[in-house]
Amino acid sequence: MSPPTEIQTRRGVVPFPAYLPVTTFGKKYPLDDLVRPYLPRLAPAVMVSLHYARQMTMPPRIPLFIDSGGFAALFKGSRVEEQRGLGVLVVQPEKGEAETLTPSEVLDFQERHADVAFTLDFPVPPGTEPDEAERRLGLTVANALWAVRNRRRPDLRLYACVQAWDAESARRCARSYAGQGFDGVAIGGLVPRARDLDVVLEIVDAVRSELPDLPIHVFGLGNPTTVRALFERGVQSVDSSSYVKLAASGISWGREQVPRDLSPPERLRLALSNLAIASGATVGLGAQLWLGGAVRPSSPAGGG
Repeated sequence: MSPPTEIQTRRGVVPFPAYLPVTTFGKKYPLDDLVRPYLPRLAPAVMVSLHYARQMTMPPRIPLFIDSGGFAALFKGSRVEEQRGLGVLVVQPEKGEAETLTPSEVLDFQERHADVAFTLDFPVPPGTEPDEAERRLGLTVANALWAVRNRRRPDLRLYACVQAWDAESARRCARSYAGQGFDGVAIGGLVPRARDLDVVLEIVDAVRSELPDLPIHVFGLGNPTTVRALFERGVQSVDSSSYVKLAASGISWGREQVPRDLSPPERLRLALSNLAIASGATVGLGAQLWLGGAVRPSSPAGGG
């Protein structure tokens, strides 16, 4: 069997391959609020991290993917603990009380708001001690298996998360999900390894070898060149916030840096141009003119 060419959600169909723009809610990144109304023109769905999704007052008009927020395990002062055989994340802010994130809390929120959900995982950054790396991998798998067995909403599409540091660990992690009823699998922890594309692709290949019929999502890689390589390798979807982060710094993909003192409308236009370039979206002539002519109708999909 081969992976599907689309995924059906309660809010609509997401065709593959898909480049999912990341957006946030709340006051931390105001440019996201300007960009969000335009996303349905350039993207089939949108990705939001659990932390920012909790601040959402109105969901997007396109399918909503919500990750677990497990990347916070990389924050200073955060720790991964085991409770009753499952992994929980304890985040200690600079001020105030620590917040504990459990698989149950993640799934409960996703079942209320998400069209596609991702299980609570724990990144394994380069340099992690072997025992800790294995512990995080094991807890990531335990959380995923718990979630698929406790999912209540039939139309919630649930992806199991893979955390790995090489092809062998990726293969072991993915093998745990075979035949368990997941709708897809998502590979995390690749952003700090993105400079070595060979390693990234080896991990993708290892996951695909164990799960030939499930769609694969890759977290956080949005450079057009890398995305193209991932799609050619058989990845179904990626997500990234790079398009808007670059725009906030006055940077355009494929063009020289522009003045940093841009107005909000100019940064908005730059963000949408970046997204269209990265996603390979086809836009009409009016949109091209509004975007400053930066987008060609046949611009290739990108990544990385």
